Amino acid sequence: MADKNIIVTTEKMVYGGQALATLQDGKKCFIWGALDNEKVEIEITKNKKDWCEGVVVKVISANPKRIVPKDPITFMSTSPWQIVDYDYEEKLKEDILKDLFHRAKLEVNWSNFFQNSKDSHYRNKMEYNFWFDKETQKVSLALHQRGTHQKIVLLESDIASVEINDAGKKLINFINKNQIQARMLKSVIFRSTQDKEVFASLFLKDPSCSDKFEKFSNEVQGLEVIFSNPKSPASVATEVLGSYGEDMLSDDLVDSAYLYTTRSFFQVNVPVYEQSLLDIKSNIDKEDLDIIDYYSGVGSIGLSVAADKKLLLIDSDDESISIAKINSAKLKNVEVLKARSEDAIDYIKKDSTVIVDPPRAGLHSNVIEKLISSKPRKIIYLSCNPSTQARDVKLLVDGGFNIEFAKGYNFFPRTPHIESLIVLNGL
Repeated sequence: MADKNIIVTTEKMVYGGQALATLQDGKKCFIWGALDNEKVEIEITKNKKDWCEGVVVKVISANPKRIVPKDPITFMSTSPWQIVDYDYEEKLKEDILKDLFHRAKLEVNWSNFFQNSKDSHYRNKMEYNFWFDKETQKVSLALHQRGTHQKIVLLESDIASVEINDAGKKLINFINKNQIQARMLKSVIFRSTQDKEVFASLFLKDPSCSDKFEKFSNEVQGLEVIFSNPKSPASVATEVLGSYGEDMLSDDLVDSAYLYTTRSFFQVNVPVYEQSLLDIKSNIDKEDLDIIDYYSGVGSIGLSVAADKKLLLIDSDDESISIAKINSAKLKNVEVLKARSEDAIDYIKKDSTVIVDPPRAGLHSNVIEKLISSKPRKIIYLSCNPSTQARDVKLLVDGGFNIEFAKGYNFFPRTPHIESLIVLNGL
């Protein structure tokens, strides 16, 4: 294929968020920045034997549902579906979700897809890198440009909370005012609560500038300054150099308050998460007395839906376990266990109700095998990756379970991500 732009006509949107087109030689091309039924000029960014990826350079004939993105320069890095009408986004996600389960040969009676009316400033967590502009001699927040290894400067994001956007601007002003060099900085994580409090974890490549950030702690409710091994691309703590202000955030879910930290797992769209918790709670019957919550994090699922029952919270992360113990401290019927899910399968019994919210890879094979052999009363499966969820649910259905409830959620408006809830009955 020649290294030049080509013109294609897109066919449909696919799981992952790209539009699909078929090139003249029959190769399938997955395109960022395009919608279904569009004629677009694209640049090929990745070219494999059987498929390729591309990005839109010019829209020649647009889908009527295309809109102008609110972040015209940076939307591809944060929220590539800013180009689609919000009601049409709901339809696309619902259709993609149904197609994933249909292709897994599962018959599912879906409840109405849930989409909150708010599609801007909903994210309570953002992570940024840094960039130094040689012309202005200034440091800026930055993100990686989708499909490349290049960084793109970011002033603010339409999907980040207003408080996070404000805190980001204050941090950059502080860095430039104090002439802190970009080469010393690695990344920053901001989190905000529903009460509009902001916390930050700042990762440094060079610990020598850490003391300077104590003054910035006056701009946020909590700040931790962390040295992170510069050889690692991830925002992983090697050593906490300083901690200022409060060290835990708090948010309400289903009438209870939950503590978590800037770096611990907590859902980024609280109102939509709360709806999924209400749906989970409605699927727990009075006969469901013994609840096991795998991949429990800080305990927000299990404690929100089954705090009045015998409840076992299981997670492998040290910080999540310590916070889950705090969140459940007043409840004598709750046990918290540090273990990997695949190492704690003996807790699954025939009379159990099992809640799982696994990472994107889905359930470990040992967990699936134990669920099938033990046949618990009920499996409640919330997933951030419906593709692996459909795979797992197919195995469970083939193993004798029945789907009794299914629903999709738009946890991440303006992005292609979909969350889904499946409830299976083992009786």
